[in-house]
Amino acid sequence: MKFSFSTKGWHGKDFNTFLDLAKDLRFAGIELHNIQNPLFTASDSPFAPHATAATLRKLYEMQLSIPGIDCLCDPADPEGEQKAKDEVSAVITYAGNLRIPYIRIHAAVHDEGDSSRVAAFLEWALPPCEREGVTLLLETSGLFSDTAALRQTLDSFASDSLAALWDMYSTFFLGGEEPETTIEHLGAYVKHVHIRDSAKNASGEVEFCLMGDGDLPVAGMLDALDSVGYGGYISYECDKGVIELFEGDYMERAADNMARHMTASAKR
Repeated sequence: MKFSFSTKGWHGKDFNTFLDLAKDLRFAGIELHNIQNPLFTASDSPFAPHATAATLRKLYEMQLSIPGIDCLCDPADPEGEQKAKDEVSAVITYAGNLRIPYIRIHAAVHDEGDSSRVAAFLEWALPPCEREGVTLLLETSGLFSDTAALRQTLDSFASDSLAALWDMYSTFFLGGEEPETTIEHLGAYVKHVHIRDSAKNASGEVEFCLMGDGDLPVAGMLDALDSVGYGGYISYECDKGVIELFEGDYMERAADNMARHMTASAKR
């Protein structure tokens, strides 16, 4: 297993800053979030077509990778079909050009038509993904925080260009699933993982906290991944409030906590 972090929650940072941070803290990858942010839209974006070769060369020289891009669109949204198609079309192009293997898709809960809208969207999206050699990952949140339902969707398509992203926070804290249940349902469909931690405050409300300081059963989750021979990325998502609370050293502390868990898992 390898450790990456998402650019979600970070503002005003350029790509070189993310590269240096990843290298300094021994992350193996950087997951990109939201193609509408300046990392993509600025005139000097490292992901523009004219900069692609230089960006790939720099990643290679620094021995880093970009495991995925997170889309913001919701294919289950009854009012958002065209918006979702426009965003995913653009992301597929970015992923193909930059040799990024995965694209994250999140489907929220709206009404009884959610599953059929997602299925229709996948029918449209999978052919261009297959042509570009990228894989759509349905995240285990929202509509698919019930991983048995996600398994049914994945089985119905049986496509190498469609798999699962295990969002550990959502399945455990929101879906109420134990790690063993999630892996029993999804198994080798899991191609990427999101991780963030939380704990109950004095009022009994769940709040995000520094990775490793909360109630997420990290050891059990890593053991579950080990049981199916998972060798992909575990990507740390940074909540904005946690960033502000631990500004300065929070990423180092989070990386150290996660490294400790992964070392312990390897020894079990």
